[in-house]
Amino acid sequence: MFSNNSSSQTPLPKLQLAIVFLIQLTEPIAATVIYPFINQFVNDTGITGGNEKKTGYYAGIIESAFFLAECFTVMLWGMASDRFGRRPILLLGPLGLCLATLCFGLSTQYRDLMIFRSIQGAFNGNIGVSKTILAELSDSTNIAQIFSLAPMIWCIGVIMGPSIGGVLANPEQQFPSTLGKIALLREHPFFLPCAVVAFLALSFFFVALIGLKESRKRSLRRTSTRILKAPTRRRPSTSTLCSIVSTTSTLDADLESDQETVLASDSEDEEDSKTDIEPPATLKSILIPDVLLPIANYSLIALLDSSYTVLIPLTYTTSVPAGGLGLTPFHVGLILSVWGAANIPFPIFCIPRLIKRFGARTVNFVGVCSFLVGFGSLSGLSMLAGAIGYANWLVWALIPLQFLLSNTVGSMAYATAQIFVVNGAPSKSALGTTNGLCQASKTMARTFGPVLATSLFSLSKEHDLFGGYLVYVVFMLITFVCMRTTMSLPREMKNLG
Repeated sequence: MFSNNSSSQTPLPKLQLAIVFLIQLTEPIAATVIYPFINQFVNDTGITGGNEKKTGYYAGIIESAFFLAECFTVMLWGMASDRFGRRPILLLGPLGLCLATLCFGLSTQYRDLMIFRSIQGAFNGNIGVSKTILAELSDSTNIAQIFSLAPMIWCIGVIMGPSIGGVLANPEQQFPSTLGKIALLREHPFFLPCAVVAFLALSFFFVALIGLKESRKRSLRRTSTRILKAPTRRRPSTSTLCSIVSTTSTLDADLESDQETVLASDSEDEEDSKTDIEPPATLKSILIPDVLLPIANYSLIALLDSSYTVLIPLTYTTSVPAGGLGLTPFHVGLILSVWGAANIPFPIFCIPRLIKRFGARTVNFVGVCSFLVGFGSLSGLSMLAGAIGYANWLVWALIPLQFLLSNTVGSMAYATAQIFVVNGAPSKSALGTTNGLCQASKTMARTFGPVLATSLFSLSKEHDLFGGYLVYVVFMLITFVCMRTTMSLPREMKNLG
């Protein structure tokens, strides 16, 4: 599939890619900006009745509402893009996200938080369309390079989102002499970070409005009238009856021949038109193994990744006697930010070369295997901290190794999973629907994963199941299932050009 000759690689459409990646950046920023302040925001609505033990429950619902709404709408956006084009559907996302985020920041009731958080997720459901555009901008020579950039975009977003939320929330306390003097920000202490995210989304909308081109190629042939110039025939000037009859007969034959030629030409145009204009794909047409297996692989990766992501801060901040590392939220934030920034070059410079050298399936398999290291290292670090009594220098020294072998290597699974989904689409016209189904499945997995992980973590610790490490064992078993789906993926790719 992938050529090793760099000179034969199709040049990247850099401007179009940059615009699409900007749109994709809105998803992780909008999804994670609320994490630093959502607990306090929920408490301020009064829904907990002053009982802080209920905060996590209500905050978890708010956090999941985003991805749940995205899951329910992503297929609709994908099918709409197949019918109306990619560009108009993609433009609706950041515009709607901007308005919903502003309203979220101005909310004072828990019900309003739920409504506007869901609307955010619904408008973000068109993120699958952006992946369809990436597929249509690529071919078999550069698809690895293009899709390997997706993890980098997510890394940038999860750095920017919590940073914006943590620094700009509650400006009355953070910046009492400047922003804290603005009445609107005192009345709505969490509006400022939401406003910044809304501004970014609106900026990305205008950039896309000006620079984004329609990527869906539909060769619409215009049937033109062909004027057939028949060769000039000189007739005898003699006006005998025989000559007149002969001339009339010859003219009739020529006219018949011309009509047949025109009809044949029209028939060819109609056939070409039917061939060139493919009808939008239906959901039924993509429910085939070539599509469903890559989507299952991608969804399992999303389940493992989202679960691992929530288990890291949960394990790190849990006290040592309770089976954690006893680190502070500040330490966790610092670790995640440093890793996110350090991980950015890997997808750009390493993953495309690895795919060209070893193939997409091998790279995907290694990326999935890294989750075994991730979940295993969480349990191992907990055991080590428990044996010593605290997180000493050895624990701190092993944390970067854990992130290198699990988080960094794991990004290869995400980078290649989308390639298999695009490869499995039965036709170009089915890309939007295929990516929509993939995004819906992946988002559902991302919604379900954290709930399963946190519940299993509490259950394991409270009842000392498998020494308190049952949660890690369960996800390691799920990793083996994901590895099996990877081995069933095709070795060779279709020509995606």
